[in-house]
Amino acid sequence: MAKQLKKRPIEKELKFLADFELYGVLMFAGMYFATKFIIDMDFGKNVFKLNWISFYPLLIFSAIVIEGSFYWRNKLRMVKRKTALSNFEIGRIYSKLRWINVILLTAYLPIIIIAVLEKEDLSGIIVGILLYFMAIIEQINYFHIRLSYESVNGSLLVIEPLKKLFTGTGKRSQLRKDIDTYLKG
Repeated sequence: MAKQLKKRPIEKELKFLADFELYGVLMFAGMYFATKFIIDMDFGKNVFKLNWISFYPLLIFSAIVIEGSFYWRNKLRMVKRKTALSNFEIGRIYSKLRWINVILLTAYLPIIIIAVLEKEDLSGIIVGILLYFMAIIEQINYFHIRLSYESVNGSLLVIEPLKKLFTGTGKRSQLRKDIDTYLKG
């Protein structure tokens, strides 16, 4: 039996997406700093010293998710017939952001290689790599293929979207459709 997707009214869905993305950024940042504080247990002068090996991918992840939140908020404004950017304008802006994100994601690769070669703190490397993969997943989810699906009972489907990603059968994300509209002129 096929899993049915949960249906919400479009306004509620867009508001949920816009708000949930911002809450997610705040939650991940809070968890990052709480975990860093607990693991480091540094009450001295280095209490707020950042580990750039893990903090940089958190910044990239946060930027991509905030871009997504603004995208959904703009779509909500369109649905409510308020002043909003057109699909063409969104496509123009996000086609540039897509490449900025790719550059930022690519810039992390030499950083992590150097960190491994220099035998940096293993916990920072592991957290950095996990956050990096989450940023890549968000980049794919927003700018290429939709990876987030919700079932009727409200649980997120994980395996099916990954199968669609690797088999090339996934649906283009809505943002990607807007980018394509812009690129076609």
